[in-house]
Amino acid sequence: MTKPKHRVARTVLALLLILASVPAATAANAPALSQSEGVSAGSSFGELRVSEAGTVEQGENRTYIWRNESSSLSARFHNAGNSSLYEFCAYAEDESGKRVQLDCQQMNVDPNGSRNVVFAFERYPPNISGERNVTLVASRGFGNEEAVASTTATYTFIERSGDYDDDNLSNEREVELGTDLNSRDTDGDGIFDGAEVYDRGTDPLDPDTDGDGLRDQEEIIVGTNITNPDTDGDGVPDGAEVDDHGTDPLNPDTDGDGLTDSEELALETDPVEEDTDDDGLLDGAEVDEHNTDPLDPDTDGDGLNDSAEATVYGTDPLDTDTDGDGLSDSTEFALGSDPTNPTTTVGFVGLALALLAALGVWYRRSDRSIATVVHTRGDALVAALKTGSDEERDAIEAGRAPAEPSAEASFDPQIPLSDDGRVLQMLHEESGRLKQSEIVKRTEWSKSKVSRLLSRMEEEGKLTKINVGRENVIALTDETPDWADSALR
Repeated sequence: MTKPKHRVARTVLALLLILASVPAATAANAPALSQSEGVSAGSSFGELRVSEAGTVEQGENRTYIWRNESSSLSARFHNAGNSSLYEFCAYAEDESGKRVQLDCQQMNVDPNGSRNVVFAFERYPPNISGERNVTLVASRGFGNEEAVASTTATYTFIERSGDYDDDNLSNEREVELGTDLNSRDTDGDGIFDGAEVYDRGTDPLDPDTDGDGLRDQEEIIVGTNITNPDTDGDGVPDGAEVDDHGTDPLNPDTDGDGLTDSEELALETDPVEEDTDDDGLLDGAEVDEHNTDPLDPDTDGDGLNDSAEATVYGTDPLDTDTDGDGLSDSTEFALGSDPTNPTTTVGFVGLALALLAALGVWYRRSDRSIATVVHTRGDALVAALKTGSDEERDAIEAGRAPAEPSAEASFDPQIPLSDDGRVLQMLHEESGRLKQSEIVKRTEWSKSKVSRLLSRMEEEGKLTKINVGRENVIALTDETPDWADSALR
């Protein structure tokens, strides 16, 4: 009766020895299946998933797993074969790219039935870090004798205290802020996320933290305040100053004219030109001190520019007749009377008669239109005829010319002229025509000022611009050559 028992014992021992001789499933002998490789008898896995606990999802199809914390991997297995006992194993690539077995378990799955396969982990091996492929494999029987299905997904294994993207911001901090664990510069503004958070105090999720139109990196280069949209406090955002207006975002008054850049933009003066109308007065002085128009060199239109009236002659740049004597300020200068004293006008009526007579002789000799002569030399006298008393008008109209005016009987250089007057004077002295470049040279005005002035005067019918090759020739209206007049038409 004891022999059968000994036979059974020997048989069991032999089986145990045989089982002990079967090698365990390791990275060396694990079946190298991927999600797309063969499936025996149609058995298959569903999508491999990782539990929410211990993971972070970011971006499209990117999941991070906290390597030192518990999480689980799972997939649903559908058994299309006749077998019911399967072994399921989980594998992951190590830092060298080799497949490492994480865990295995045996489960019964009914033929043509399905079952969830779940692997729970307290932590992952230290050599599983960074972006790695994770694979579940199903095999018939024991020891992966016949692999029938697999599924693979890619996860990134990290530690909370680590810095996966080397941006000087810990992984845990990046998760808190919502920055990209896989990018040093989440918002693409040229500054690493860690520097934005700890050094600059800027938003690593916004390339323009203060919303002023300049990216954070651009502000560092320019020297503006990254967290203040208007560094110089002039009312114009830093980005608009740099990109739109060409003003200095570090200086509230770029051109130093006494008006802030925003005030100039509101007034339509030039924020990078201290004297927009080139009248000799700074824009700020015109607005704040003299109440003159910074866009008009002769605010009151009396023929004297604002600077001359306000700083030299003592006349009112806002009043064509400062002393209220009926003669404009420029007329009084032409007559030699004091435009700030109404009692000096009568004493110079005789001089006015002589000047008017001289103008008549000059007109007859030069064969110029009376309109041009009056504008350039006699506008003051015409004003006197219009605004003076009856006695003054009678005296001027009854004047007699000198016997023979001298060759110097032209403009008196001491009489202040408007910009228009200076141009017309030069044209008269040059027989009615002059190159535009010569006007720039003689006046020492900028090319842009001369160009603007001549365009306006042409629109007003005071002169004509004639294009000759690459040069502009300026001519009095009645001195335009016939060929030019025809071409202009």
